[in-house]
This record gives sequence, C-alpha cells and structure tokens, in this order.
Amino acid sequence: MPRHIDQDVHSAFVEFRGDDPSAKCLSVQCIYCQQTRAKNTTRQKQHLLQCAPYLQAHPDVALQISGAASAASAQASQAQAQAQTQANVAVPGQASGDAPADGTYTHDGTVGEHTALTFVPNPRINGTPSQGRPSLGGDGTPAPKRQKTKPTPSNMPEISLQDVHKAFVEFRANETDKCLSARCIYCNQVRAKNTSRQREHLLTCPGYQSILKDKIPANNLRHQFDQDDVASTLALPAPTMDLDFRISIKVKPKLNIGPSPSGRQSWIPCIGGQWAGRWGKGTILSGGHDIQTSVKDTATRIDAQFLLQTNDEHPAQIVLTMKGWLTAERDVMERLQDPVAADNVVAHRYRLRVTLQLETGDERYADVNTGVWVGSGCRRGGEIVYDAYRIS
Repeated sequence: MPRHIDQDVHSAFVEFRGDDPSAKCLSVQCIYCQQTRAKNTTRQKQHLLQCAPYLQAHPDVALQISGAASAASAQASQAQAQAQTQANVAVPGQASGDAPADGTYTHDGTVGEHTALTFVPNPRINGTPSQGRPSLGGDGTPAPKRQKTKPTPSNMPEISLQDVHKAFVEFRANETDKCLSARCIYCNQVRAKNTSRQREHLLTCPGYQSILKDKIPANNLRHQFDQDDVASTLALPAPTMDLDFRISIKVKPKLNIGPSPSGRQSWIPCIGGQWAGRWGKGTILSGGHDIQTSVKDTATRIDAQFLLQTNDEHPAQIVLTMKGWLTAERDVMERLQDPVAADNVVAHRYRLRVTLQLETGDERYADVNTGVWVGSGCRRGGEIVYDAYRIS
C-alpha cells in the first residue's frame, strides 16, 4: 500500500519553544533540513512536500507527487482545449488550504514563502470511490460492480495447510517492499503471500495436479485409469466399518439335498437363537434356513434368511438376509462337514464372510432398512455365530 504523508508529519518535526520564554505558541524544526516552522499541521505537510532530504528518504512519496503533477498537467491541457479556465480539481466540502483526507498533493503557484497545495485524485491511490459516490465508466455511466467468483468445487484431495507452505518459497521482490511474495515450486508462478490464494492456485497448477493424483488410492493400484480420464481425478470418501451387532443362530443338523445344476446343496434349518448390538437386542424365531451350495471342494455359497424379534414390550420383527461364501483348503472343508470335528477347527483357518441386509416395517427401527453390513462367522457345535459390521 502506498505511503501517505500523514504517517510522517508528526514524526518529522521536533517541537520547541523559542528564545522568548513568555511565548505561548510552540515552534517545530524539521529533522531532515533543520528549518523552523510554526506548529501547524497543514504548513508542516506543505514543507515536507518540498523538503529534498525528506523526499530522498521516501521515494514512494516522491513518486506520488510526480504522478499527481502529471495528472494535473494533463487536466490543465484538456481544460484549455475545451476553453475552460478551471485548472484545479476542488474537493467538495473541503475548505481552501486544508489538507485532503487522502490522496496526493501538487504544486499550484507560490504563496509567500510556501507553495499552495491542490488535491488531485490519483487513480493509483484514490481508485476506490468514496462511499455513496458510484464509480463511473469511460462513457460516464456507472461502472458494473465486480462479482466475486467462488472457486470451482474440486473432487481432488484436500490440500492441507502444511502442503501449501511446502509448495511455495517466500522472497522479497524488492528491497523496499514491506510484504513478502511467494513462488510456486511446481510452476514458478509468483503469488502474494496469502494462504487462501495459494491453495486456489495449487488446485489449478498442472505440476501440483500430478502430486494430488498420487494421493488418490485408486491411482496407486496395480492397474489404473488413463491420466486424462475423469476417474483419475476423483477423491472418493473412504467408508468406515464398525461392529454393530452379534447374532448366534441355533440350527438343526444339515440336510443333504444332493447334486443340482449349481452344485451339491444342503439345508440347515434354524430352531432359534439370540442377537444383541448397539441399537437393540432380541431373539431369533424358528423357521429360518441356511441354504449352502458347494460349487467345488474349497468353496461353498451361503444363502440364508432369518426372522429377528426385538425384546420391546411391543416387539418388532426384522427380516435378516445373508449371502456370502465359506472358503478354505480342501482338508479344512472336509473337517467342517463333520459336526464333531468342526468344533476343533479354529475360525482363522477358514473364511466365512457374508453381506447382511435388514428390513422391517416398524418405524422404531426404520434406520436398519438403509444400512449396509458385512459379517464374519464361525461354526461352533449346534450354533453359527456372526459379527455384523456396519459400513458408514
């Protein structure tokens, strides 16, 4: 932001009382050229605008004066061409001789030993219109308001604050600059040191896009989508899995149905059981069944359906449907077919994995209708036990 002379008008002068002790008024002395002036803010500003040592020490102020002088000269030439005598621009509501609230100052003739000042708006400094006065376009009509553009939502992974800092190198473009700039290490573009703007830049930086794509798990699989495919730019939310309930199903001995087009089929009738979990507990009504189809010696398909009942005063009925697979090595599968030997096979020697679906018409448990579960099970004596994990 350009330096304003108001910042220095008080620090540039030292107050003192003259040789006359009875004098009521203070005087001030310029610390740059040692000249003495009356303690008057307006006169002190006028002095600084002509003080060569001060302007040499503050080139940004000198640049403003030069720019304002050029603007005043251009306005004077235009006024002369239009046969108008008005050469100075007056600020409404400001008395002659008072310093403007903001802007720049120009020389306008000599009055006594000092130079009179006239305020000329400088677009570099006074580009923002005052409140209540709309800015005008080149044709005199009100200029349209600038619309703030929101960044386009991205499906790429979120950029952490730590990654933003790592992506930019800070430097000072000019020794006189008070603010630091930042250069993107991926494309060498320079940006202001502003975290939000830097993060927006990284979302469109081609060099950083490849880094973001590597953070998408699907792009690290053995086989991947093409680089220009939209699927390679999507960061999808990863589901979580939480243990939701356990179910223990009491069954009768297996009934071998015999071979079928899909494999050897067996029926396992349900005679009861119980369940308990986060959202309730209850029993399993008899009448359900577990249909198992052995498609080969190492794999058996599971297709089961049971009816759960809650322990409420007015119980609710929930239909449980399970589909999945029982897989293991051949010798383990043979032992699982023997009711006595099956109890001696530890659960980690085989994989009994199922998907579960719950359905009910009771409004108290309507939430289960849209749930998704996966289960892990084992066989123990006359029971089959499953842990159901809810996918969120």
